[in-house]
Amino acid sequence: MLGTTSVAVVGLPWIVGLTITADVVRRRSRLPLLRSYLFVLQYLVNDSVEIIAAPVFWLLAGFGRGLDGPASIRRHERLQAWSVRLLAKRAEQLLGLRIELSTGAEDLEQGPLIVLSRHVSVVDASLPGLICQRAGLSVRGVVMAEMLADPGFDLIYQRTGSVFIARDDGPTARSQVEAMARRGTYETAYVIFPEGRLATPSQRQRSLSRLADSAPERAGRLASLGHLLPPRPGGVLALLDAVPDADVILLDHRGLEKFPRIGGILAAAPVDLTIELHARRVPRSEIPDDPSEQVAWLDRLWLDLDAALGADG
Repeated sequence: MLGTTSVAVVGLPWIVGLTITADVVRRRSRLPLLRSYLFVLQYLVNDSVEIIAAPVFWLLAGFGRGLDGPASIRRHERLQAWSVRLLAKRAEQLLGLRIELSTGAEDLEQGPLIVLSRHVSVVDASLPGLICQRAGLSVRGVVMAEMLADPGFDLIYQRTGSVFIARDDGPTARSQVEAMARRGTYETAYVIFPEGRLATPSQRQRSLSRLADSAPERAGRLASLGHLLPPRPGGVLALLDAVPDADVILLDHRGLEKFPRIGGILAAAPVDLTIELHARRVPRSEIPDDPSEQVAWLDRLWLDLDAALGADG
């Protein structure tokens, strides 16, 4: 990562010239190739800053002995928030992506919170953290283990308390989520994507087929889903159990459905797209205590969201 960033920075004048030339030859007056390169460059710089800062923070934490201490976590959180804010700013300036929390800002004013978000694009993975950080909350995420391939993400997010889980190792994932919750505070937002992967029509069919074999009752209940995947209840139930005083935030967003991959946005930049987020708080008093009833509650929540997406076209 550091080598790639160095090459991208040193070669900036030449690469900018080449990308502008390529855009002009293709008669693309809004210069999507140049915009894409500059956005990727910002990502590389952010990641490299995180990599370089990690050993410095390790030294400041008493040669690693105090990495779990409040001062160390705050340092890592500030770096994490800086990176997310800067990338969001560059996404607006270069890619034409604007992020607006249309409803529910007041619902994020007090934690602890369990944030459940839909997942239709690689871009939306950063949205819950961004709006929760804007609200002054600390963010802990349940993240797919594949993200450990990003060294900056690996170093900083693990140290702030996020957990990286394998898709098909339920018992280990549950223990990781419970350990994450124990490190939180009253100002923590625990972010999880219950669907577990990007929602696509083909994936929806596969998920419902598997559910029909493992849990026929749930499969029948969720058969009408037309926009979302069946939620995976394991991580959500683990959080509900580990943070018994946390309310739930249901986070919905519109606008990214036609861009499941970042490559689609880069190719069309600037896309002039406003991502509208809607947050709705569910008081803990409205959530049952029995695990089987919690699964049914989660299914109903997902069905209501799916119906709302259908009503909006």
